[in-house]
Amino acid sequence: MMAGTIETRPSQWRWDRFDAKKVTSIEWARRNCVGHDNDTHSAHQAMQRRVLQDEKAASRIIAGELHQLLHDAADITGMTYRCKLTCHTLACINSKDIRLSWRQDGSAENRQRLAWMFYYYGTEIHRLGRSTLTHGEWVERKVMAALNIEYVHLADLPIGQRTCLQQLYSKKFNALRTNVMRIGNSFRHASMIKKEQPKEAGWYNKNYKRPKATFFMSVGDQESAGWQKVSCTCVGIWKNDT
Repeated sequence: MMAGTIETRPSQWRWDRFDAKKVTSIEWARRNCVGHDNDTHSAHQAMQRRVLQDEKAASRIIAGELHQLLHDAADITGMTYRCKLTCHTLACINSKDIRLSWRQDGSAENRQRLAWMFYYYGTEIHRLGRSTLTHGEWVERKVMAALNIEYVHLADLPIGQRTCLQQLYSKKFNALRTNVMRIGNSFRHASMIKKEQPKEAGWYNKNYKRPKATFFMSVGDQESAGWQKVSCTCVGIWKNDT
């Protein structure tokens, strides 16, 4: 048999191989140790180094795919920004451009673009073109294929708990969204976009079940702000809820 046809056996990962919320400790990493010498401190240290390397490799892939997701979403929605040097209107191609667009333009159209980009495209729309997978699920599979890994002990995964790769994806996606959406002193508007109900009088209802295509957006300027409920029925088509 030719060497090129030999397949390497996948590495086996526990669903909680690394701690996605903070730096993986030696105590956490030791769960992955197996074998007759697995209970030594040196073995635990070696496993921690390997786990941190695995997390770093997975993180690079996830970050690249998230930036590609935003690039595609900006292209689909026609998001633009005004170049400060040339004063030309340019298409957004990365998260920096998207943030600049948001800083410059708090219009209803731009709020709608961002809501669709961050709360709808990667979940509902992505399923239509990725064999029913959300973007997060698709990226998880891509990471597993790239690193040649498979999960073990999934039967021990608590109900409602996510795998380490799913948690890492969410952490990076939320950080990217927060960085783009944060309001600074240079903003001329006080617009906001939320998936959750505003906890304000007349808006919050504990029994309300939000449709997947419905979002909450603020309207106003730095002196005043109100809220609107906005829905989308398909790509690029939005309407105000009445």
